Amino acid sequence: MRQLSTSLREGEIERLKSRIVELGGRILPPKNQWEFFRFEVQGYKGVVYTSGKVVYHEPLVSLVEDSLEESPGIEVGSDEAGKGERTGPLVVAAVALDDEGRRFLRARGLLESKSIPPRRLEEIADLVEARALAVSYRVVSPGELRSEWRKGNLNELLARWHLDVISEVLGEVNASRVVVDSFDDRRLKEVLSQLRDLEIIVEPRADLKYASVAAASVVAKRIYVRRVDEGIKWSHSG
Repeated sequence: MRQLSTSLREGEIERLKSRIVELGGRILPPKNQWEFFRFEVQGYKGVVYTSGKVVYHEPLVSLVEDSLEESPGIEVGSDEAGKGERTGPLVVAAVALDDEGRRFLRARGLLESKSIPPRRLEEIADLVEARALAVSYRVVSPGELRSEWRKGNLNELLARWHLDVISEVLGEVNASRVVVDSFDDRRLKEVLSQLRDLEIIVEPRADLKYASVAAASVVAKRIYVRRVDEGIKWSHSG
């Protein structure tokens, strides 16, 4: 039987425990020092680890989804893939998700792209694009990047490209917040200050905490991998 996994926050672990008991399931003791507890509901099993990771049989996906907590409203996340690589482009993506979409995707394995097994990247990206309220991305070839880089600071360029894809998404949805994985707090906040009447969150490793940013990282990574796999190999010399 297929297993799924996601990452739980502290309060969500307690909610999961309560839901297991409500459904007549069993909380079982851990089998090693890395496990927090095991559980079983209607013959299906799962393990919660001390790291917050939970692994469970796929029929328990609704149980896990009901245990997740997301702030209400539409959230736009932005991230990039391929920065610093020589075999493909730089891809910057933005994704808008409502709270139901964020819970749905997290319960089905949405994590930041580096934590998703390559065999599941396409599947998760398909789910993201199916549940997203809006998606935008920008592909920058190494040649274009070098050409633009000569005109300014790389972080300034990245901040501008993030603003571009975020603005495209905001043209389609009425979002309450924008979240960006920080690479330069000052420049990002300065550029994003152009966005009015929105909560702006700029945090390092935001893709580990915010589902919308994780979704953007998955979309960007899929596009990057596809470009490389399709044989569009970008030479270092341009």
